[in-house]
Amino acid sequence: MEEFKTSIFEKTKAKTKRRRVSTLIFIGTLVGIWALCLFGYLDLKISLSIKGALYFSAAVIAAKLYDDKAAGISAYGERKANLTITEQYLEIRDTKIPYTEMSNLVIYVDEYLGKQREFFGIHHGGNNKIEFEHRGKLVAINYVIKNKADFDRVGNLVSRIENNPALKPNLREL
Repeated sequence: MEEFKTSIFEKTKAKTKRRRVSTLIFIGTLVGIWALCLFGYLDLKISLSIKGALYFSAAVIAAKLYDDKAAGISAYGERKANLTITEQYLEIRDTKIPYTEMSNLVIYVDEYLGKQREFFGIHHGGNNKIEFEHRGKLVAINYVIKNKADFDRVGNLVSRIENNPALKPNLREL
């Protein structure tokens, strides 16, 4: 029986705010450099000014991408507890909950650390989610996927869970 061990992820407001400020500074720097370039404050020759702005923009973008990858998920929140996903149960901390005791179960496998965003930047890997009802309580857990290989592994594991005929009544219809 295959299992995937990971961490539960909880976003923190302070870290999210710090990340937004960092991104705004990044965008402001790029806009500022291009404004200086276009208004002729960087160089007397406009062609050299644009060339300098392009080089500086490339350097700032490379620094931002490196910062996103190096900071990883810890820049957005905290890893709280251990989570294990198997074909028969979830183990949260040291508590095993069989899928047969859950209702409205859905497991989202959306991103991993380093996955390219549609527009700019990379994902931090913590927006994967498990939702279910257990003993009358709605439970929603975000979990971490560190790399592409684990992303593929979890995707295959979730497919096997979804295709298990014994668990069909416990799964949420999407």
